[in-house]
Amino acid sequence: MVKANAYGHGDVIISKALESFGAKSLGVGLIEEGVLLREANLKTDIYFYGTFNLSDVEAIIEYRLTPVLSLWSQIEYLESFLGSQASFTAPLKVHIKFDTGMHRLGFCPEDVDKLNDYFEKSKLLILDGLLTHLHSAEDLHLSEGSSENQIQLFETICNQFSNKNLKIHSLNSQGIFHSYIYPQRQFLRSYKQGARPGLLLYGSKTINQKEEFKQVMSLKTKIVRYVKVPKDEGVSYSWTWRSKRESVIGILPMGYADGYRRLLSNKAQALVCGQRVSVVGNVCMDYFMIDVTDLIQNGNIKMHQPVDVTIMGYDGLGNFISAEDLAQNAKTISYEIFTSISERVFREVVTSDPSGLFS
Repeated sequence: MVKANAYGHGDVIISKALESFGAKSLGVGLIEEGVLLREANLKTDIYFYGTFNLSDVEAIIEYRLTPVLSLWSQIEYLESFLGSQASFTAPLKVHIKFDTGMHRLGFCPEDVDKLNDYFEKSKLLILDGLLTHLHSAEDLHLSEGSSENQIQLFETICNQFSNKNLKIHSLNSQGIFHSYIYPQRQFLRSYKQGARPGLLLYGSKTINQKEEFKQVMSLKTKIVRYVKVPKDEGVSYSWTWRSKRESVIGILPMGYADGYRRLLSNKAQALVCGQRVSVVGNVCMDYFMIDVTDLIQNGNIKMHQPVDVTIMGYDGLGNFISAEDLAQNAKTISYEIFTSISERVFREVVTSDPSGLFS
């Protein structure tokens, strides 16, 4: 899954890397995301998981996106447009999503017979795959959990389709993780189960995950200014933090407009010269502040020195701040931490890491 700018990592650079690794398909949530990948010369299949209207169909066809359908109206839109195109001869491949408990998108299980009958007769659309979405995949290892109920329902649905060569996929990151950890569990026993890795693809932990994964993204900046703050003075808006001693504050050119959330004010930490330092004061739109008093006093850094700061990820000295650390401080989830990182943050691809964790 490379939707939402590849979970904040940069959709084009991530997609090109995945394609070079042999990925057979990519998933996007918006037509515009699929168009961007095609214009970047991505050749692999691109599944479009979002909703659309009749006015969107032309772009779906032009940019060779495989739509994932959840509504009869979407079938009608495709039929209407394709039927009016005299030059269109080959049927369009589509995937059908079923709602087995997520209750967000997807056809009702009761629509199976009608859908099966439709695709047996359609000359414009060809059914290429079936999917569903697990709402609580962390219980997938349980024989009587909600995910097992969803899987059993989905398997029943799949068995009712006359075409047995369909691509079948239901496993998200949690599902992939649990199917790997518990290989004795047989998911969709009649089918080769496809997978849609999201968060796991980027090295972030999923719920209840014990194995360590290597987080792909590190977020870094530099101190652009040092400010001496007298005792009992505050910094930033509303003075939510006051110095208990004469302090030196490092100013970082990143703020909530870049995706560094305001909820991290006075809670998060950053890495400077291998040391953890505290975020102090309210995070601003373009800046936030860290307390580097001890580093100055100990001679680790000097005033006016443009020191590197690791906000998230590996600092190259064996230290690490995870997306989950920031998420816990911001009372959210790591998905939101990643996807909040805005387009104005420069992204650079590296092939190795000074910590030696990557090759």
